[in-house]
Amino acid sequence: MSERPDLADLRLRIQDLDRAILETAAERTRLARTVAEIKMREDLPTVDYAQEKRVLGNARSAAREQGIEPDLAEDLLARLIQASVTEQEAQRLRHAGTGEGQVAVVVGGAGRMGRWVVRFLQAQRFQVQVVDPEATEELDRSGRDLLPSADLIICAIPPRAVVEFYRTLVVRPPAGLVCDIASVKSPLIDTISELQEAGVRVGSFHPMFGPATVVLRGEDVVVCDTGDEEAVASVRSLFAPTLARLFVVDVKEHDRLMAEILALAHATTMAFSSAQAGSELPPVHSTTYRVLEDLASALAQESPDVYFEIQADNPYAAGAVERLGRALERITEAVRTRDRKAFAALMGVMSP
Repeated sequence: MSERPDLADLRLRIQDLDRAILETAAERTRLARTVAEIKMREDLPTVDYAQEKRVLGNARSAAREQGIEPDLAEDLLARLIQASVTEQEAQRLRHAGTGEGQVAVVVGGAGRMGRWVVRFLQAQRFQVQVVDPEATEELDRSGRDLLPSADLIICAIPPRAVVEFYRTLVVRPPAGLVCDIASVKSPLIDTISELQEAGVRVGSFHPMFGPATVVLRGEDVVVCDTGDEEAVASVRSLFAPTLARLFVVDVKEHDRLMAEILALAHATTMAFSSAQAGSELPPVHSTTYRVLEDLASALAQESPDVYFEIQADNPYAAGAVERLGRALERITEAVRTRDRKAFAALMGVMSP
């Protein structure tokens, strides 16, 4: 019988293989950069979905041949593809140079989402300044001095703060495009009209993702139509070099849509989290429970003020949350009365 290999030697071999895997991944990333350059020169799309499908299919086939779980291989390649797309999107932003020679001011640029806007604009070669009491006094003052002449002003502050800021602009109208990224638009509508009457170009958009987002592939951005076609086109141009999905809606319809997409979803997650708080549960998780727990954990990392505004400042949110309460009552009643038909009907509405 052969002698069992020494455990330390095996671990060293695994360590060498790990390094080789990382070196191969690095080489793949370098090749992806070259591919990105060719795509930009030939004006080809960043993502070739047919090619991506072939790559993942080949990975699964190769994994089976090697006795490896196909899902593991697909997950590994999907992550590498995502890294490549992230790099390619960054290159496209730099190459597009949408903000070349232009000055942008981000109001609230020291906040979490404000910092994302700053990075996004800088990637497009805007010269970016910040207006924010949380920034240094010098930065805040420099940003304010640029407001009248800036090519672009983006407000990354709460809706009611946007209203107050817009009222100051009505008195001293800026020359450039003014936008907000607020999650609720209803409080802004009147002051948007006031700014427009003062001759200011006003746009509005809503990134449907958080400040940790790096690549916009598959992410949604709601562009609000404020009645200014030029402003809408300018907002769309900011995201043209990215892979974000743009949806244009009338600014007056934005909150009705967000009541369903945000207010209802957030309230559902909060209700689950509140219901489980303080309960003594063993460390056992079902698939559904784990998904809901992950959602609740992610929500808990966000700003309570922002999420309160989504519920309290959206005039349509209360109706959506009330429907949630009535749905819970129907579930409770169906179970209490052992009404299988009613329960099946409730489950039936979940079918796609």
